[in-house]
Amino acid sequence: MNVCVVSTFEGSTEDYMEMFNSTKEQAQGFMADYDVGIIREGKVMVMMQITDMNKMQEVMSSDEMKAWDEKFNCVDEIYALDKMN
Repeated sequence: MNVCVVSTFEGSTEDYMEMFNSTKEQAQGFMADYDVGIIREGKVMVMMQITDMNKMQEVMSSDEMKAWDEKFNCVDEIYALDKMN
């Protein structure tokens, strides 16, 4: 399944990328491919090919992720994507 996660937060792009890079090893358990797009400072979009939605939800709701979200007042909007021909 392809998803798009749009994250809006009160921090820098560097803050976000540090968190994203620190979870890459965990993401290998649910994500086959991804692209990161910087919309602006404090807003990032990640397009992902998800292989295990339950594992993704587990990582995104972990104590570590909840703490980061709270620290930076982060709101994630998640969209399911279908390719159009």
